[in-house]
Amino acid sequence: MRRPFLTALGAFLLISGCDLSNSVAQRPHGPSRVLMGPIVTSAWLPAGIDEFRFSAADQRTLAEFGLTHIQWLQRAEQDGRSAEALAMAFASQQGMGLPVYYEAPGYSPYDKLRNWATKSSLTDSFDVAVRARATALTARWGMESGFAGYLIGHEDYRANTYEALGRTVTALRAADPTRPAFSVGAIGSYPKTSRFLDAFFAEGGEPNVFQHEHYVFEADVEAGSSQALRRLDHLVAGYDRVARHLRDRHGRWHAIVQAHAESRDNEPFYRQPIPAELSVQVGLALSRGAAGVVYFLYSSGTEQVLDGNGEIVQIRQYMGLVDNAGQPTNAWSASREINARLASLSRFLEDRAFLGGYEARRAPADEPLASHEEDLDLAFFGDASGTSHVLVVNRRTDAARTVVLEAVAGSGLTNVESGQVLESEGTAVTLPMKAGDFQLLAVR
Repeated sequence: MRRPFLTALGAFLLISGCDLSNSVAQRPHGPSRVLMGPIVTSAWLPAGIDEFRFSAADQRTLAEFGLTHIQWLQRAEQDGRSAEALAMAFASQQGMGLPVYYEAPGYSPYDKLRNWATKSSLTDSFDVAVRARATALTARWGMESGFAGYLIGHEDYRANTYEALGRTVTALRAADPTRPAFSVGAIGSYPKTSRFLDAFFAEGGEPNVFQHEHYVFEADVEAGSSQALRRLDHLVAGYDRVARHLRDRHGRWHAIVQAHAESRDNEPFYRQPIPAELSVQVGLALSRGAAGVVYFLYSSGTEQVLDGNGEIVQIRQYMGLVDNAGQPTNAWSASREINARLASLSRFLEDRAFLGGYEARRAPADEPLASHEEDLDLAFFGDASGTSHVLVVNRRTDAARTVVLEAVAGSGLTNVESGQVLESEGTAVTLPMKAGDFQLLAVR
């Protein structure tokens, strides 16, 4: 069943006589069925990796980072409380959200909802059992203001588990329709992708959230190079695919943003993005309708990769947004500035629909803004009356530039962050942009 927004939008287009071949209603990426909502900023592993680290100083640094959410804690205890419980108390105190992952009290470690959502063989008691565990989680965390949903999937790429996923989502929705389920993975890695998404995005209740992961800055990709631009092309192709799949579904998506460096068995594998690369990942995600970003990852440390017999097969070293001593890195500072900007932009977008995002030279002709510039993206947001805001993203991460935009005659543009009205010569508008920058413009 479509939202009333789409019905109203279709009526508007017919009344106004717009060419439906170019209209919003016919675009592959939009309009999104679900409004953007408040922009989420989150971080993966906020309290250490190989050991739980959540001192008062660690908590102050995390609070100062300016997130709306945190997610994924180790299975650990401190002072008789689980890591998840300590993180939940912190989230509630700071006005953040935390999706829960582990089982409710009284259940075994194999009773996480993810364990049930990845079963390949189901019994007659499956639905009753899952609902009991979901109800227990709701009872355990329901009084916490930071309780933000349920993390039920992580890189679960087996099509024979989709029935279990769908039934887990249904049972969870029956137990708690007010909080979303979260699942993490790379959209291109799911066999029979539409079947996975059909199972995960249930009708009714709070829209579930798919978190798409894709890291493109390998150790040998030089910052600002032509190869780095090609890697961004690859990144956007994945974002485009998510946007197409989410267009008509009752759900939202977040981009998991590469913020780390990684070595595997002492060999460099990923390098840590420079500030402009952090910014451009966030801007490009928003330009394809992402309702939030998740930094991978916050902490630094070591991961031992085990095989099915529990033997170590690889050792991975991570450098996150804070170093091994919990001190902020340059990437932490750059990301903190991005978080503050997203908090400012959120109020302009949260009640808007995503109408589509494009390389600027391929933007639809019926939009109020266009450009012939290379390495530039435009994304459109609005409602049934048309586009109200345009996001401009500079893909170039090596230097600042001034881009030329073409505005529809009679329209005006205002930078929502600065309040500055953009000056024009005829229909041409110039916009100074930093390396990797994104700017949100209001259309008058």
